[in-house]
Amino acid sequence: MTKRAIERWKRLTTAGSGDGVIEVPSIDSGISTGFGTARYAIGAQGQPRLLVPIGGRGAARGLAPTSKLLVTTSSYKVSNKDTLYIDIMCLDRALDMVFAELAEEILRRIKEGFSPFKAVTASIDDFRELLKENVREEIPESKIQGLVGELEVMRRLVTLNEIAVKTWTGPFELRHDFRRGAHALEVKTSRRSDTTQVSIHGIDQLSPPVGGTLHLVHVRLERVENGQLTVGSVFDGLMRSGAHRGTLEKGLEALGCLDPHGDEWNRLSYCLEGLEVYKVLDGFPRIIDSSFKGEVLPAGVLALEYQIDLSHARTFELSAGDIEVAFERIAK
Repeated sequence: MTKRAIERWKRLTTAGSGDGVIEVPSIDSGISTGFGTARYAIGAQGQPRLLVPIGGRGAARGLAPTSKLLVTTSSYKVSNKDTLYIDIMCLDRALDMVFAELAEEILRRIKEGFSPFKAVTASIDDFRELLKENVREEIPESKIQGLVGELEVMRRLVTLNEIAVKTWTGPFELRHDFRRGAHALEVKTSRRSDTTQVSIHGIDQLSPPVGGTLHLVHVRLERVENGQLTVGSVFDGLMRSGAHRGTLEKGLEALGCLDPHGDEWNRLSYCLEGLEVYKVLDGFPRIIDSSFKGEVLPAGVLALEYQIDLSHARTFELSAGDIEVAFERIAK
């Protein structure tokens, strides 16, 4: 049984897609809970998952994520009908075999007549020692503030169009943080309200898409106790604005944020001190391929990181009205 689970997750990872019944890569387990069939699935980075359909939102209370296991609820459409699942994902890839045993134990109990909730909670309780918590590594502040900054920009885009969450490309190691067609935004977040310096990574980060436009968004945060901006609070704001949860969570997972409300991602809070947007074009302080002979880095130079001072880019700063236009290009 354990081997079967591992083989199905490997098949999903290799194919990158499942049977197409729901919007995440998944395969039917053939085990019904009475509300639908449980499904083997994978996360954005190939993490093994098990989706167990349940009958109502109240039935999932009491499920708590750990450092080894993410246990949440997810809703997907099956035959045009919303179906709620207990969504269990392995966070420690060293425990894939243990998670396979856990998944099969859950399915065995469901097959024997256990309720979905009882099958999940009882099985996790039995595997508690094998899934024992480790001390969590502290998330660097630079990573937390960078995520807060990008989510704050996304929140503004989503207020213009709720499907704008799909333009978030930064987590997937693409050139710019947000892109729609030939238009892109690059977000830089600083944790001092008076700073004008930002770091640039690579010669293409400030190069616009071919035939398109690029704007640099500078988000200035101040770290404060009980600030209004945390990863969790901005995530909740996006949900209230109608952002697609699955798309947003896929981006967060790619950044290593498996629980946007987790303590490790919300240990710091901020207030927004300012947000400026600059049009990046000829004359803007930057280093790009055309800065070098033959439009390539000098021989032996493998990568380039540098800082720019935005106080030298004031003539490129957009007015409030032009910011709206720039954001609409991405959102709409």
